[in-house]
Amino acid sequence: MPSILDPQNRRPRRRPQYLDPLVAEICDALLRFGGSAPRDQVIAALGENRSAPVDNALRARAVAVFDAHSSLEALPTFVHPLFKLPFGPGHHRWGLTVEAEAFLRAGAARRARLKGVSLDP
Repeated sequence: MPSILDPQNRRPRRRPQYLDPLVAEICDALLRFGGSAPRDQVIAALGENRSAPVDNALRARAVAVFDAHSSLEALPTFVHPLFKLPFGPGHHRWGLTVEAEAFLRAGAARRARLKGVSLDP
């Protein structure tokens, strides 16, 4: 019987997908604003996290990251988008998808319980 430990029988390793750290910052900002906020307000919060003024490079990168994680076409297969445009294309309000918001809030609540802090539901 062939062993899965033999190198010729192993599946090739999958490369981890690169995830821009700005995705986590946008998620955090949107959670702080209740799940959705105007684009400029989210980008200003990103600048506050950096203690630096928001420049065009940060703004362009944030918009590119948001766009990449808000459309099904830009994401790998079987991955749901994290972000949405709640009022549709052409509007500048950013939001978390329902699934992403539930997942992130559950994680925040669990971390808070582990630290002994209670969060308002």
